[in-house]
Amino acid sequence: LIFADATFAGLALLLPMPFVDAVIEEFFRRRMPRDIARRRGRALPLQSIRAVNRSRQGIWPGCLLWPVRALVYLIRNLWRTMVYVFTIYDASEKLSEYWHRAFLLDYMILRGDLDRPARAEMAAEALHRVLKTTETSPLLNLAGELVEQARTRIGAVARAIFRGARRQETEEVKRTERTLAGRWGEFQGYLIELAAQYDATLVQVEGERAAATALHNTSR
Repeated sequence: LIFADATFAGLALLLPMPFVDAVIEEFFRRRMPRDIARRRGRALPLQSIRAVNRSRQGIWPGCLLWPVRALVYLIRNLWRTMVYVFTIYDASEKLSEYWHRAFLLDYMILRGDLDRPARAEMAAEALHRVLKTTETSPLLNLAGELVEQARTRIGAVARAIFRGARRQETEEVKRTERTLAGRWGEFQGYLIELAAQYDATLVQVEGERAAATALHNTSR
């Protein structure tokens, strides 16, 4: 269940509705930290949730480039509608990425890294750096299999996504749960390494912040 929102976010790309799919994807992406914490019996500070959900892009470049990005997004979505193989590839990548994000968020919550907003800022940076290294993850193959299966049941997937927004379970959700439960053990070694990579990255981020603070205090 920890991976429910992540799965919905990844499968949103299968919906043949330009812009609507992006809104749905973002909805589930932003809901992940709070839902994962709730399933662990934890409550996160609002600042911590904002930290892990914040876009890592600068504000001004995003504002200046949004018309171009919107045009590229629209063209890409129309092209994906005509050539569905791009949708399968994109959705598989997104699904794998969101599974990684869900796993790491769960790990961060269990460690207590999001309990304090100041530490959550560093944890969010470590999360972002680790996610940038997971493009060739073995989870991508499983994501591709699940997306390919879902493609043949797009109506059921759409209903599951919209009901998932209201936290209603459907047969499609149960089917996905069974798929993940049956295969997740294959990736235990990889996930242990992923957690260790996050640990090391967080230590690196903490060191960088401490060095920057010391340099700032010295220059004053």
